[in-house]
Amino acid sequence: MTWVKNVKKINFKTNAPYEILIDMNLMRTSGDHIKKFSPAKQVLIITDDIVNELYSGDLTDSLIGNGFEVFLFVLSHGESSKTLQSVERIYSFLIKNKFTRSDLIVALGGGIVGDIAGFVAATYMRGIDLVQIPTTLLAQIDSAIGGKNGVNLAHGKNLIGTFYQPRLVLVDIGVLSTLSKQSLEDGMAEAIKYGLIKSKPLFNMIKNCKIEDILTDLIFECISIKQELVEQDELEYGERRLLNFGHTLGHAIEKFYSFSKYTHGQAVAIGMAYTVRSGENLAVTNSGTYEELISVLQKYNLPYEIDCDMEKLAEIAKVDKKATGEFFDIVLIKSIGEGFVKRVKKYDLKKYIGG
Repeated sequence: MTWVKNVKKINFKTNAPYEILIDMNLMRTSGDHIKKFSPAKQVLIITDDIVNELYSGDLTDSLIGNGFEVFLFVLSHGESSKTLQSVERIYSFLIKNKFTRSDLIVALGGGIVGDIAGFVAATYMRGIDLVQIPTTLLAQIDSAIGGKNGVNLAHGKNLIGTFYQPRLVLVDIGVLSTLSKQSLEDGMAEAIKYGLIKSKPLFNMIKNCKIEDILTDLIFECISIKQELVEQDELEYGERRLLNFGHTLGHAIEKFYSFSKYTHGQAVAIGMAYTVRSGENLAVTNSGTYEELISVLQKYNLPYEIDCDMEKLAEIAKVDKKATGEFFDIVLIKSIGEGFVKRVKKYDLKKYIGG
């Protein structure tokens, strides 16, 4: 990481390199940063109805002030919008307004908006430039970083998607002030994940400090860990798979409850808890790790138990991108800060995620 004036900059060295800028009030200067790299005439902002009311005005003003013609596409908030039907509607909007490959898409919102906009950008005319402006903690530390995007099918979450890196990510820490307490806690589930798989110091910081005292450092540290993993393994054939910790069961929980009962962060929290408990039962995770994890999940009001048939959840989990024939790549931890990937038989999956 390097400091550029008051803006913290992280250079992502992927096949298509890009910058992540982290600072307060980046929304109001977003057009200045985008203008530095983009020759676009037209910009489509993709957002949802909640974020639209809060931030589309500032972003639009900044873009117009830098000479861009701005269009707006507003989705309904929530997982119900993360479908191929939404994608097709955006394609039609782009075609109607004569967008070309030299124009630009800006994703303004949380993980759902970022996933949809990223998928559209990757596939419209085989690729149009993308800028991510994440507005939730979860998106700022995880989903807007690294180029993964996708949409859901009736059979499961993110089963259709691409790897497509943005040209720029603007992380405006100031927008987190408008998040609810639950939304911040939701993002903390992904932060806890980073600590469990890669950084005991990060985990201890999360455990011992108040969120308002560590927010800036937390964001920097999580993005740095993701940077390391993505640069080593951009297309998720190796080390990057560690980032899926807790997500195997988490995605199954989201699907089982039709994306209505648990948020993504809550489902991942449950997934991590059950996976760590299973790891201790199988003697692959150090004894005491589960108890320490539960204390942190409780601190951030995140769930760790579920009243559901684990056989059904395991069957749902098997329909997943991480499956390879009759095998499944599951992420486990040896101890806090030491994650690893283990290939197991599909019929053994429940042993590793069922608690």
